[in-house]
Amino acid sequence: MVLICDPKFITYVSLTWNSSGYPSNEWFTVLAKAGAAVTGAAQKPLEDAAHRCHRAALRDRTELAEANLNDAKIDCQAFTRDGGGVVINVGKPDPK
Repeated sequence: MVLICDPKFITYVSLTWNSSGYPSNEWFTVLAKAGAAVTGAAQKPLEDAAHRCHRAALRDRTELAEANLNDAKIDCQAFTRDGGGVVINVGKPDPK
């Protein structure tokens, strides 16, 4: 897990899973707890959005996806090739 705190750029938390393209539910819970601490968003909607983002990334040929909530942005990369892996970033949404 990596926490990036840069008030001039962006603040987000990034969590990586390297053993397959399918992290455990507990992994998603840890991600959502950390994301909630960074963004102030509610944990359950973050966890649900992270699962949706993960599934979308697995289906996309670029292996990338994103999910946006009112108070958080989630960027995902997920793949099953070469043993698989997942990286999900949760941060504040882009300024409007």
